[in-house]
Amino acid sequence: MDVMIGTLNRAILTLGFLLAAGALSAFGQGSETAARQAITVLCDDNYAPYAFRDSDGTMQGILVDQWQAWERKTGVTVSFVGLPWAEAQRRFNTGVGDVIDTVFVTKERAAIYSFSAPYATIQVPVFIHKSISGIARAGDLRGFKVGTKEGDAAVSELATRGVSTIALYPSYEDIVEAAARNDIRIFCIDAPPAYYYLYKRGIDADFRIAFILNEGAFHRAVRKGDEDILRLVEHGFAAIPLSTIEGIDRKWLGSELSRRFGLRIIGAVAVGAALLVIILIGISWDLRRRVARATESLHEKVILLEASEARNRAFISVLPDIIFTLDRRGTFIESSTAESNKLAFPPEAFIGKRLDEVGFPADIVSGFMQELVAAIDGNSITNYEYSLPGDSGMQRFEGRIVPLTGDLAILVIRDITELRRQEQLLSSSLLEKEVLLKEIHHRVKNNMQVISSLIQLQSYSLRDELDRELLHETQARINAMAAIHELLYQSPDLSSVDAGEYLGTVIEELSQGYDATGIRCVAETVKLGLDEAMPLGLITNELLMNSIKYAYGAGERGLVEVRLGLEGNIVVLAVADHGKGLAPGIDPMTSTSMGFTLVRSLSEQLGGTITFGATEGFRAELRFPSRQPPEAS
Repeated sequence: MDVMIGTLNRAILTLGFLLAAGALSAFGQGSETAARQAITVLCDDNYAPYAFRDSDGTMQGILVDQWQAWERKTGVTVSFVGLPWAEAQRRFNTGVGDVIDTVFVTKERAAIYSFSAPYATIQVPVFIHKSISGIARAGDLRGFKVGTKEGDAAVSELATRGVSTIALYPSYEDIVEAAARNDIRIFCIDAPPAYYYLYKRGIDADFRIAFILNEGAFHRAVRKGDEDILRLVEHGFAAIPLSTIEGIDRKWLGSELSRRFGLRIIGAVAVGAALLVIILIGISWDLRRRVARATESLHEKVILLEASEARNRAFISVLPDIIFTLDRRGTFIESSTAESNKLAFPPEAFIGKRLDEVGFPADIVSGFMQELVAAIDGNSITNYEYSLPGDSGMQRFEGRIVPLTGDLAILVIRDITELRRQEQLLSSSLLEKEVLLKEIHHRVKNNMQVISSLIQLQSYSLRDELDRELLHETQARINAMAAIHELLYQSPDLSSVDAGEYLGTVIEELSQGYDATGIRCVAETVKLGLDEAMPLGLITNELLMNSIKYAYGAGERGLVEVRLGLEGNIVVLAVADHGKGLAPGIDPMTSTSMGFTLVRSLSEQLGGTITFGATEGFRAELRFPSRQPPEAS
């Protein structure tokens, strides 16, 4: 194949020499040479055998030798700069260099370049792994990932033919390396470097040519307006003798083998062939057995691989997401989605371009790039939310960035407009319910205070001191229940109250109502629900009223201690005084008095136990399990 390309190149060059013969005299006058003493040529540095680097990194190949011959012929110094192809085009388009070599003519380039006559015809095949079949034209590539070189004319050619899943690589050698690692199984590379790198990597037997995507011609090009440089270049190459060009081709493409063989060689080949046949006959049965087993194993692996690829495509087809692969610079390498209408731009508008080149707002690009770099550097998943105008107003999107190997990451885009709208509605609904519940607690507290005031007014009309005392006790119980509604109304958490704070309010009400100044309370922070806190407050109220009324003599103000705490998940309440203790014959566990009956009943309601007893005075201890989850430490 390389020999055929060399022969074709020489034929094209011969035709170019004949067409340029009339211009040699003008070149001989040296007008362009006199006007320019040096030029800079940009070229792909990974296009063997035309231009590539040796083991020391020095540029070599057909074009290097041709430009050196051009330099000797014209006397104009040539600076030959090899770069990755996409980088070479970017630099040339920004004004760096005078000539760009190994360039195909495309519609986009024709608008900004002036081209020389073609000097080599290059085929652009699509290579597929030998395990893949059923691909005969560009349309069959839809749904497959196709590797190609960044900046190559094949990128736009594939996109034009409807291929959207394109993986971009800096060079042809990087593509072949990726194929050797099984990262890609389909790729598009110009024929000369493809054969070179496939043979060099030793995987030429693993890949086949599915079809020829197109056939193009190599040109040298200058920017529009620099046609004087182009004339200088063409006149210089026209002046190089054909024998020099052919010698350069032989150096890099080789020569055809001589077809004359000696008798000794023929005899040696015959003997070798006979020995080989004998050996093959001796081991053929073993080889057939091994080949059969290997073929069966390979067939099973191909079936599994095809099934895996089918599952992956089916999985992507049911996802509501858009999936992109980007590099660290924010360049779109490939995209996958079951619904292409979800894309803000068609694939050919952004594949191979950076985020800031597609048309997204600057603030979104800046935010995305920060999260992209953070995900790759930190090897962790990051999220970024942003809004874009849609058909029905502003739409909200979430971008989840997942790092891959190297400087690559997957970006998963999901439309979360409806989710955020539902969250906003739920938040508003919860706020309204909280306001309503607080208002209910406030009104219950007010109603209970009204009842308490009515009882107090009623007590003024009673003459019997015992009756007034009964109403006073009832009023204290109502105040204890009203206090918890007041706390819930003022609390930001409607599901629980601080039991210590609640008991403090109950003690304050009793101290004012009975003029008791000796009550001391030590309480830990214990969170309780309404159905636990209210019975606890009523029990505390009854025990304190007992100590205030009966522990000390008339006019005495002794100490009454209240302690509240937690032992694991058990709430412990202790009320004790140092007074006279219970009257003889009174057992709190069997007493039918209103106070002790309430204490026992409410203890059972809490699922706890109440114990009484002390060597001095009176002491009661309540223990019950808390229903609230423990707070995180």
